[in-house]
Amino acid sequence: MHTKWQVMGAFVIAFLVSFGFTPFFRMIAIKFNFLDHPEKKKAHSHATPLLGGLAIYMAVLVSLIFSIKLDTTFLGIYIGSTMLLFLGLIDDKMGMMPEMKLCVQVLAALTAFRFGLHVTTIEDYYLSLFFTVFWIVGITNAFNLLDNLNGLSSGIAAIASLAFCIISYFNQDYLASAFSAGIIGACVGFLRYNFPRAHIFMGDTGSLVLGFLLACLAISGSWVTDDVTLSLSIPIVILGYPIFDTTLVTIIRILEGRSVFQGGKDHSSHILAMTGFKKKNAVLLIFTICVFLGLSALIIRYGPLYIGAAALVVTAVSMVAFGARLVYIRKKMVIMRNDKNGIRPNIP
Repeated sequence: MHTKWQVMGAFVIAFLVSFGFTPFFRMIAIKFNFLDHPEKKKAHSHATPLLGGLAIYMAVLVSLIFSIKLDTTFLGIYIGSTMLLFLGLIDDKMGMMPEMKLCVQVLAALTAFRFGLHVTTIEDYYLSLFFTVFWIVGITNAFNLLDNLNGLSSGIAAIASLAFCIISYFNQDYLASAFSAGIIGACVGFLRYNFPRAHIFMGDTGSLVLGFLLACLAISGSWVTDDVTLSLSIPIVILGYPIFDTTLVTIIRILEGRSVFQGGKDHSSHILAMTGFKKKNAVLLIFTICVFLGLSALIIRYGPLYIGAAALVVTAVSMVAFGARLVYIRKKMVIMRNDKNGIRPNIP
């Protein structure tokens, strides 16, 4: 039987491990040349140590081992996250083909499913398998793409986990709440060294693991309301910003006639920074939006049915309007840049 004290314990343990071991992994990264060097498509201007993701991974794992009794489902999540940890280490060190990364992500999601993690609202085995894998791979990639400014990915993960933690705590689902608290502690401990000035990056090692853990948390928790649609919307709203950013980038690249797999400074954070926001303020604005999404999820879960439905509609409309504005700003910027360079723009 899990108790509310285990929730606090998971947070404290994860924070202490992350806060204490991040400098150690920074030293290891420097010694073994695990460095992220500046490139045209990247926002930083000097080589920065990676391996912060190892501290996050260790913090979450240790917090769960010492705070809760793990079951078969969490064993599957642990195995899957470990697969992505090694995938991230290889990718951070030498790079990897997108197809290979996708295959490992699918395999990790299948492992979690095989150990009992699945979308419970879908009774058909194969449909549940498809949507479980699709969700896990999608959120994992969304967080991987989102890690482009100091503190952004870990801060969003902490805010999303806080929303999950509050809902699961009041549902007396202390297992999911402790899982959430472990992620919060790991991210907050890491943020000390990553925001506003980055002494270390989490790298793909961290963003892949965080995305995978949050995707699994969204499936493992209980978000039941009086309406099935509203219940399903809760994890989508909480993780709305990574989904929004990935969708935005995909639309922009299609409109500009570029491959959706081609990197570039076209994420929402980049567009905000290019409009005059300092990078720190752009990140803080995104954090504010994520808090708004978390509050919307709480209203959907605990408010009357019509209030919850209204909150969902307002949230969706607000994010669509925000996205349309960013697409417009990006379009104007590209036109101005092309005019300056004498290039004919290829934007509808």
